[in-house]
Amino acid sequence: MEFDRLLLWIESQPATVIGLIAFGACYLCAAIVFVIAQVLVSKRIANELKATTPVMLTPLSVLTGLVFAFVASRIWINLDHANAVVRDEARNIEEIVTLAKRFPHNPQTEIRNAIGQYLQFTKEDAWPAMLSGSAKMQTSVPGLTDAMSALLSFVPENPGQQIAQQRTMVAIEQALDARRNRILLSEASVLPMQWIVILVLATLMLVTVGIVHIERPHAMAVNLFILSTALGVCLMLLLVSDRPFSAGGLELRPESLFGQIVID
Repeated sequence: MEFDRLLLWIESQPATVIGLIAFGACYLCAAIVFVIAQVLVSKRIANELKATTPVMLTPLSVLTGLVFAFVASRIWINLDHANAVVRDEARNIEEIVTLAKRFPHNPQTEIRNAIGQYLQFTKEDAWPAMLSGSAKMQTSVPGLTDAMSALLSFVPENPGQQIAQQRTMVAIEQALDARRNRILLSEASVLPMQWIVILVLATLMLVTVGIVHIERPHAMAVNLFILSTALGVCLMLLLVSDRPFSAGGLELRPESLFGQIVID
């Protein structure tokens, strides 16, 4: 649980802060490896460690690359799904507003007011709850439930209004489905165990570089810097892209959902 809260805190920071944390952690680990290697270089164990060959880095690199690719694919799939869900919800809301113009003044006003209430609820309550990771499913959604009630109480006067009523009901149901999917995606993230595996493999790569160059401090320092920089870039990219509805990194804001919708 503590590790989960730490990850949530890191991923809720701006991208710049996430980058500083990722690079700082990698450089700190590299510095620790370098210092320990310099302490051990004069010890007897150093002679035994010299038997380690650079070939050891190959399987470690392959394993680390596979884990990074696996985790990154999940993160980017979630990010793509999040953008698609937001577009679907916005499209359905726009369709509801457009179809409402086909109705008489009273039901039209009720539906448009209900949609305005939903937009306000989403911006002020629902979206901040998603950013903090506390969004919950609701059986009754303010605004959309009211729009559905107003639509069901309306009796069409002609076939055109009947078709508009049916299409509006479908749009409301699809908007509700998109909202549910959005909340589910807000809870999707990389599992703590996957982060632990990434950190362990990254640390093993840094340790192996230190062992291979244990008698060449300058070469060790350069190689540790290069490798820790590469690992920092990868970690930053994953942390920034994870949790698309979190309050940091590559976050999706409510303006991306309702920025183009205007309720007269």
